[in-house]
Amino acid sequence: MRSPGRGVLDGAFAVLGALEAADAPVRCAEISRATGIPKQTVSRLLTQLEAHGAVTRLGDRFTVGLGLFRLGSRWPGARLADAGQPVLAELHRRTGAMVHLAVLVDDSVCYVAKLVGRDGDVAPSAVGRLQAPAGSAVGRVLLAGLPGDRRGRVLGAEADREIAKSARAAVDGLARSGVAFDHEEVTAGLCCAAAPVLAGRGGITGALSVSVPASRPLSPLIDQVRAAAHALSRLAVSH
Repeated sequence: MRSPGRGVLDGAFAVLGALEAADAPVRCAEISRATGIPKQTVSRLLTQLEAHGAVTRLGDRFTVGLGLFRLGSRWPGARLADAGQPVLAELHRRTGAMVHLAVLVDDSVCYVAKLVGRDGDVAPSAVGRLQAPAGSAVGRVLLAGLPGDRRGRVLGAEADREIAKSARAAVDGLARSGVAFDHEEVTAGLCCAAAPVLAGRGGITGALSVSVPASRPLSPLIDQVRAAAHALSRLAVSH
């Protein structure tokens, strides 16, 4: 049987992936080298993507276009971040902590909002970045929203057995306290507390957290992150 090879969509997404990975607008030849797609094919794909607003041309260079931003803004995670802006801002103002909002994408945590606290950018997180869920407070909240068999599969895949054990304990503790924690398990010197953002029928749709240096007490912030998550749950339902 003849191999189907690379499809047009595969090529288009490879080109968009190269643009996403670039720190600045790039030339066609650079995209060709990054993707392994012939330059002529890259040029044709760029022209088609530009026509649909997915790519913007800047002289002889290209970058991601406005069309992708508009499309991405319809993603539920982006809509939750947009609805939650006032809640995140108020939590940030009250605590001075780093604030994160995250959702689950497949079996990974995806950060959809980040506000840097008064201690600076002390976490290696970034909006849109994916990471394994077991070590982080937000990840543990999101794991609690999964069916037991899927949660067990995700935790079973965690290579660090101590982190997996801590995650299981955090999920159990969340049911009692409404908050999950991590104590320097993702980043040395950083501690986090996270609370669930609930969907209309009570399922967990996101996780809101505060992060502070280990030298700063976390316990005074627990009630505030819990209250903020509750407020964001109400906003999420209304949207």
